[in-house]
Amino acid sequence: MAFPATAFKRLFLALLVVGATVTRVCGQAADSPIKFLGPDAITTTMVDPPIVSGGGGSTSPTGNPQWLKIEFHYAIDPKGPIPFVDAVQFNITMEARDLYAANAPGADGVAVGLTGTATYINVAPTRDGYGVFYVHPSVLARYGSKRGPDDFANKFNVHIEAMVAGKLADYFDKRPDPMGVNWYKSLVPVSGMIYRQDQCLFMMVDPGRYPQLKPPTQ
Repeated sequence: MAFPATAFKRLFLALLVVGATVTRVCGQAADSPIKFLGPDAITTTMVDPPIVSGGGGSTSPTGNPQWLKIEFHYAIDPKGPIPFVDAVQFNITMEARDLYAANAPGADGVAVGLTGTATYINVAPTRDGYGVFYVHPSVLARYGSKRGPDDFANKFNVHIEAMVAGKLADYFDKRPDPMGVNWYKSLVPVSGMIYRQDQCLFMMVDPGRYPQLKPPTQ
């Protein structure tokens, strides 16, 4: 995280970290069937939406049609007799800002965490597995900094957890944070702002790259 309102405190903590133990950004549990593959296990990229009609170019009420793509990289090694992991739930928290909150401390806004979840099922063994989330342009405009949406791709931190059978199997942070591995818990959560692939225009993009998503509960 890098909010100017706490920059001095974080700089001090960062100096304590330098030359000492480096903050861990991943935490695989013992006997976990999944492992995030660092140091680039999370990548964030601004992407154009797919063309879904013959109406020409895309438009956006924010003036910026690009979405944020958040892709994560992992390996799967089932530990039981069945050569599949029945389900892996991925929970994501992404650093953002609410510049319009009533309690916003000046121009920096309130530190918030945009959240989402996706569950992949029947996940086969692999040394090169991927999952993905997407963020709508309107969300990037609403919860970005005054520098625009590029901070989401280039500056803001991302935390992803992998849950198997209701237990934390592994986690990964895009960037080490001097506040420690629980930095995301200090953010005000804002749910429903990060989409699974099947919740947006990208549902048919690279269908063979990602495992099967669990259908929504009926």
